[in-house]
Amino acid sequence: MRYILLVLLFVVVTTSGCMVVRDDKVKPPVKWPPQQTQDKKTIGISVTGVPNPRGANQLPKSETIEAARSQAVKAYTESGLFSSVALSDEPADLRADISVIEDGSEGMGASGYISALTFTMIPGYVSEQVIVRTSVSDRSKQVVGTIEKQEQQGSWIQFFLIFTMPFTSSAQDVAQSVFYDIHRATIDEAHSKGMF
Repeated sequence: MRYILLVLLFVVVTTSGCMVVRDDKVKPPVKWPPQQTQDKKTIGISVTGVPNPRGANQLPKSETIEAARSQAVKAYTESGLFSSVALSDEPADLRADISVIEDGSEGMGASGYISALTFTMIPGYVSEQVIVRTSVSDRSKQVVGTIEKQEQQGSWIQFFLIFTMPFTSSAQDVAQSVFYDIHRATIDEAHSKGMF
């Protein structure tokens, strides 16, 4: 009986819940897909990770770059503005070079450490800024324009959040929705400025 109580105590102390949220700074376009154009061009997309410029020199995680890449292809294809969307260096009418930067991913803040020391009884919050810079260039590699969008993602960690986990989105789903909305907002802005 004592062994079972110890195991239950260990499970309670080491189990915690996590909930990933975003601040919704980047709003998806009101009208999606945008107004179609008669003259559709081809576009090549390149998605790369860039080290944090604030001194961390840390590249974004490969999962982050892959989420940005897959959502870029989805958004650019769904926009209907292009005759073809490719992820290669083949010649295209337009090129979108997308840089992904994670700012704030160096580790836990003070609240994260306090939460860890109290075995997640006191909630902890870890935030991360995702910056996506899209540079659009034409066939002759002349830059037509650059658009930068950013979104804050945060993770709440606390024991009692374990009961909300079945009803919240996973970290991967939140990241994909962030990148999808960023790419759609970028396409909408670039289209309104005449880049596409």
